[in-house]
Amino acid sequence: MTPVLGSKKLDEITTADVEHFLASLREGERAVAPASVNRYRDLLSGLFKRAMRLGLVASNPVRGIPKLREAGRRLMYLPPDGVEEAALWNMLAPTLRPLFTVSLHTGFRWSEQIALRWRDADVLSGLITVGRSKNGATRQVPMNAVVRSIVFDLGTQRQRPNDPEELIFSGAYRTVARVFSLAVRQAQTALRTAGKDGSRLDGYTWHSNRHSFASRLVMAGVDLRTVQELGGWKTLGMVQRYAHLAPAISRPPSSGWCRRTRWN
Repeated sequence: MTPVLGSKKLDEITTADVEHFLASLREGERAVAPASVNRYRDLLSGLFKRAMRLGLVASNPVRGIPKLREAGRRLMYLPPDGVEEAALWNMLAPTLRPLFTVSLHTGFRWSEQIALRWRDADVLSGLITVGRSKNGATRQVPMNAVVRSIVFDLGTQRQRPNDPEELIFSGAYRTVARVFSLAVRQAQTALRTAGKDGSRLDGYTWHSNRHSFASRLVMAGVDLRTVQELGGWKTLGMVQRYAHLAPAISRPPSSGWCRRTRWN
């Protein structure tokens, strides 16, 4: 938003300015989906609502701008040990593969994963600490064997091994999202060439890795409350969309975190 609106004071931003900004998001190579445009709209609206409460502006220029119609919210996820994950992984550049795999196995939001520093990862205890998630809370996510191995390998490649503030991952979201979108299309082509169905990857985005994480946990028998805690969702209702993936016959709940071990 800063390149378009950053030079203006709050009370100088008009509805036309906001509409111009939102329209620009759907143009060119870096165009985003209607759902993403709506998220930007909501963010701006929230900022102006707070500014009004603080007496900084008299009105909200976003108020009269309608949301775009979003596509049907089909739950997109990669099944465990599926050909789709392998095809997608193969199409990614080697430098992006660790980022992708950790995303898939932790359910981190992009903002959480890209902000991780080496002080947040404890290979000995097997825990990664998310300092402050989207809902404002701190949480710890256990590493499974795959994530632990990747973190260990990345640790051997550190530029500043004695600096705990060094970032674990790097990359700009728009760049990664664009490359990822291309890899999805290439993976679909490869699957169809091999006589396999690539339709599960239709509309698959980076954020869908988070859906894959939650879906796999539920399919493994992990209860929704635990999934909520691991993924940092604010309410239990936000993970109810995954409930239909639970095994038809559930085992009695176990004490502690032993259910997580099945995910390891």
